[in-house]
Amino acid sequence: MAYIPSDTDSILNELKIKDTKELFKHIPDQLKFTSNVFFETLSESELIASAKNLANHNFSGLNFIGNGLYQHEIPVAVNHVSSNRNFVTSYTPYQPEVAQGTLQALFEYQSLMASLTSMDVVNASMYDGATALVEAIRMDLRQRKSSKKLILLSEGIHGYILDVIKTYFPENVKQDLNIEFQMIPLDEKTGSTKWDQIKNLSEARTVVVMNPTCWGSLEKDLGQLKKLNPDITLVYGVVEALSLTVLQAPADLGVDIVCGEAQSLGIPVGFGGPSLGFLAAKTEYMRQMPGRFVGKTNAINQKGDEVDSYVLTLSTREQHIRREKATSNICSNQSLMAVRAAAYMSYFGWHGMQEHILRCRDNANYFKENIVKKNYQLLYPDAEYFHEIPWLTKFDNSKDLKELIERGYSNQMAIGNLNQYKTSEKNTIVSYFSEVITKNDIDKLLAIL
Repeated sequence: MAYIPSDTDSILNELKIKDTKELFKHIPDQLKFTSNVFFETLSESELIASAKNLANHNFSGLNFIGNGLYQHEIPVAVNHVSSNRNFVTSYTPYQPEVAQGTLQALFEYQSLMASLTSMDVVNASMYDGATALVEAIRMDLRQRKSSKKLILLSEGIHGYILDVIKTYFPENVKQDLNIEFQMIPLDEKTGSTKWDQIKNLSEARTVVVMNPTCWGSLEKDLGQLKKLNPDITLVYGVVEALSLTVLQAPADLGVDIVCGEAQSLGIPVGFGGPSLGFLAAKTEYMRQMPGRFVGKTNAINQKGDEVDSYVLTLSTREQHIRREKATSNICSNQSLMAVRAAAYMSYFGWHGMQEHILRCRDNANYFKENIVKKNYQLLYPDAEYFHEIPWLTKFDNSKDLKELIERGYSNQMAIGNLNQYKTSEKNTIVSYFSEVITKNDIDKLLAIL
């Protein structure tokens, strides 16, 4: 059976476009192939030589990029555990009797993430942090019927996450749901959201924050939000999951839902991924959470002994329950990434993870102190920075970045929603500092600047 329709004209008419090129007009021209994408046939040895030649062009210096994906030390044990071929699947373990290992690993992931987030329940992983945050908003809309329609979003949320929110909630959907979004700006000095200047907090049903912000600055006074309006749902977004080991527990701030990106828990940084979304919440949200939960029960083995047994306890997706009852159409989860996160958390433990993220913080603040001495300006001069430092270049950013890369230092120019801070004379660079970067590496970077 052919899956490619032959009636191209009728498809174009239905989509109201002239030709197939319009389907891809959102892709920048410089990223499109201008020549034939099919290459000549190569022998095995020629293919290997070609691949090695391409690999030599890859950047292999120090990475200071950050911006939502973070490079951390990954023990060999994590790679060893996750390389077990029984874990290397995205399929749901429908038959528990033959998938006890995978189910137990996901159960341990849920338990560890519940401790990390200080929440009651955690599902068995999501695609990535951006979609996890969107699902958190949707989950709250299903759980709480409210006459209030205002959802407040901090400008400290990453631009790419805001883009995903816009995709899930276009104007027609917002009208159907009777909701509206409003952005809350950041303080020009501290980089923290201006919570004290929200005049309509009493009209809000949901408040979404991100801590640390997309600039690496820490939010302040989050605990006052619930005190000012006990009826709001407070959604706490995270892109650096290790921060939860040292910052105030979300539960102590009155947070209802914790969600975000857990890539930093034992998952290497590739070309934009892979990612691991997580979604944790108070117990009352459990039946509205998308995806699935793994639970533990008892079973009798062949010898007649009672043993622990793991099963899918709740699965609220279309494949498991009636379609009109489903909370999501998520088809697969990030099982392999969740197993890696569980292995990582088990290996280091709470104090080990704390040690790593505190070294990140110390390295970032070491860079902050020294770059100020070189008369560079910080984007938020009074901010309490955590792991990323936004600083203003003195010269044309393309020149600065080119020189840094040529000397083996890859940095991040401000992108996405960060562009609002650009001026004709100064541009913002956000530099991330992990525990795998030494003070000697930072000194070499500072010497170039």
